[in-house]
Amino acid sequence: MRVLMIAPPGAGKGTQSALIAAHFGIPHIATGELLRDHVARRTDLGLAVQEYLDRGELVPDQVVLDMVREALVAAKAAGGGYVLDGIPRNMRQARAAYLVGRELGMTADVALHLDADDAEVTRRLLARAALEHRSDDTAEVIAQRLALYHEVTSPIICWYRDRGILVSVDAMRPAQQVGREILTALEAMRPLLDQGPGQARHPGDLATLGEAFGASG
Repeated sequence: MRVLMIAPPGAGKGTQSALIAAHFGIPHIATGELLRDHVARRTDLGLAVQEYLDRGELVPDQVVLDMVREALVAAKAAGGGYVLDGIPRNMRQARAAYLVGRELGMTADVALHLDADDAEVTRRLLARAALEHRSDDTAEVIAQRLALYHEVTSPIICWYRDRGILVSVDAMRPAQQVGREILTALEAMRPLLDQGPGQARHPGDLATLGEAFGASG
């Protein structure tokens, strides 16, 4: 099972990614954790990341993709499954990640889209900010993050839908309920995925299954 996650801030991507990884016994590849781990271990990639951070610059896509490639190679050796969380954030990353996956024979089986409206994720993020005493997650900052998400992510969702691997799940409900439905849907998809790349898969197969388990859009 190879899953990549697409979700707005506050939709529960980290929670659901960890649940899927634990259920299927596959690596949870979280790009933020990869970056922190490489920096902590002072690897060549980590030293490069630290230089960008020290200059107050964004880490370039290629550096992140190099880390993801390394993680995918390890995941392939461990059995071939993964949950990818944190990339892609734009179409350029989506295409680049696809090329890396294709080169390694590790392209995603499912692009899992956690669908939640702005009002709900704003409520969640403000509640989390209050709980964690975070001053950076203000309503204004959250609105900016969501606007950016919608601007750059809509084309990604359409692209995965056209490829026939998009499954949208209603993430407006309690996390435990969402998680149960995700796992049920993914388990139902297993026979299709087990056909392997040599077998034709109708583009609507996964999407239709997703709709049956609480999907929207």
